[in-house]
Order: sequence, then C-alpha cells, then structure tokens
Amino acid sequence: MQRRTTLAVLYILSLYDIYLYLPDTLGLLNIDFYPPDPDILTYIDAAMMLIGGVVLGIILLRMGGKFNGFLGVLMILMNVVLTPWFLFKALP
Repeated sequence: MQRRTTLAVLYILSLYDIYLYLPDTLGLLNIDFYPPDPDILTYIDAAMMLIGGVVLGIILLRMGGKFNGFLGVLMILMNVVLTPWFLFKALP
C-alpha cells in the first residue's frame, strides 16, 4: 500500500513537472499555448523547485521498473538540460 501511494505521488509530481515545461517546449515548435495558471499552483511550483525533477528522477530510478526508469531519466533530462537551455534563451 505504501509503495502504491509513493508511486502515485511521484507520478503526479512528474506530470506536474512536465506541465510546467509544456509552454516552453511547445514554444520551440512555434506553438503559442499557455495553460491556465490558478493562484494555488504557485505553492505547487514552489514545492517543485524544492523537490526538483532531478530528485524525482533519482527516486523513480531507484523504485525500479521499466516505466519508472524511463520517467526517471525523462525527469532528470528535463531539469538538467531544458532548464538551463530555457534560462539561456530567456536572457537578453
């Protein structure tokens, strides 16, 4: 039961991390899409900054399984590669 709950939390956080990258990633394809951003998500954004996709990725990799491994690598790559790239693109 605890493993199932842990996986559910990790999957939800991973989906939210992907959601955060969605506008920038689609912007690379010249698609202007900005999902709604309710005020409550500010707190979840802060939590994602504290937890980080890299930590999520490492936890998923340690959980084992093919899907968890794929998602773990995706989380690490998104936060190690895409974050600096998008920050570099945003600089004047």
